[in-house]
Amino acid sequence: MMTSWRIKNFKAWQDTGSIKLAPLTVFFGENSAGKSSLGQLLLTLKQSANAAAAQPTLNFGDGQSLIDLGSFAQNLHCGQLTEPLQFELRWRLPEPVALQGVAPQQSLSLDELCLTVSVIADQAQQPHLQSMCYSGFQDGIEQLSVIYCSDSKDQLQVSIKQPQALDYSVALAAAAGPEQFYRLPETQGQEAAFLATLAVQTEHVLADFQALAALRAAPQRRYAWNGETPASVGRAGESAIAAVLAASAQQRKLQFAVDQPELDFQQGIAYWLQQMGVATDFAIRPVADSAHDYQVQLKSHADAAEVSLADLGFGVSQLLPVIVQAFYAPPHATVWLEQPEIHLHSQVQAGLADMLIAAVQAKEGGQARHQQIIVESHSEHFLNRLQRRIAEGVISHQDVALYFCSRDGTQAQIESLAIDTFGEIAHWPENLFGDEMTDIAARAMAAVQRKRQQNN
Repeated sequence: MMTSWRIKNFKAWQDTGSIKLAPLTVFFGENSAGKSSLGQLLLTLKQSANAAAAQPTLNFGDGQSLIDLGSFAQNLHCGQLTEPLQFELRWRLPEPVALQGVAPQQSLSLDELCLTVSVIADQAQQPHLQSMCYSGFQDGIEQLSVIYCSDSKDQLQVSIKQPQALDYSVALAAAAGPEQFYRLPETQGQEAAFLATLAVQTEHVLADFQALAALRAAPQRRYAWNGETPASVGRAGESAIAAVLAASAQQRKLQFAVDQPELDFQQGIAYWLQQMGVATDFAIRPVADSAHDYQVQLKSHADAAEVSLADLGFGVSQLLPVIVQAFYAPPHATVWLEQPEIHLHSQVQAGLADMLIAAVQAKEGGQARHQQIIVESHSEHFLNRLQRRIAEGVISHQDVALYFCSRDGTQAQIESLAIDTFGEIAHWPENLFGDEMTDIAARAMAAVQRKRQQNN
């Protein structure tokens, strides 16, 4: 699970400061205040890790990529080419990892890693790795740091903090440089084989990062499935039905709510559609005249006839990928949801909070999934329900992190919304959900004035 995230000189952000991430993290805020770009950089890192070594240090994509952000220069805050783009990502490992050969007759056990990277534009305005630092922790105490700096291309600096302090350098292979932003360059000999372990752990956390866009695919009357197992529901939710079919074929069973037994995947999705009041029945059935085509059939209420997903209403088609993604992602994954409340009634928006709480608390095969969900939202109804569930003790306030993003000129700003065990937010930012009281007062005054005019 990601535990903190920081960005400098990226899009609207000069510096986000350290952002603490919880099992359920929610970003509220104004339009164009930088909420989406927080996740966009993570998607860039994900596709950069999957790119061939010959690609630039950071791959901002193209029309065929997971995400397309244009050129490196276009992504720098106010076009500041002389300043580096920097980021710091810290995450808890699913299982402690032992680093062998860190020092003579010494290994280290780590349960958390932090990767700090600085990338600067070269003469061709392409991203060039300036520095990279791995820090390793055990029970919150730093054990190790490994630093690469392009100014010292012939060696790495290793610093062991515990149990005995030790600083040393590792010689790099001739003309060696990092192939990717997270992979330290090759060393002379095999004395630093533990460096590859750090890269593998980074690949794992980025592979388990999944993001669902705000604009999701339109409903179809037929969905093709050839037995494949998609990694996620897709950026636009286009693989949501394939994901349900794959999970059902694998006989995956999850506890879709704390007070419920484990259900098979299709039953679990049906449970939440019913709980949120959008459908009483949900089924995926093969089409009679095709070996690989399926139809999604639902009922709007118990006495209604079954209809196709394409006929039930656009909002349901936008909600379905959100529910599927929340439970389909693998254990220890981080799921980023962009405006999951789009096209949904206020009652369903509130229900989203209950569903996402259940997703981060879900068990699979009797084991906690330790899944993390990060949400971008504009929904007051979502926040009200979340506050209520914290007050009721359904979820601990320590498992929730709330932020408000705003804009001051060219710079985005972020403010933590401290929430207590009773669901109370101590300091409400101005215009968190617009200036409601001004509208109420203006409406009342307008009504008084019009009544006076009618009476004269």
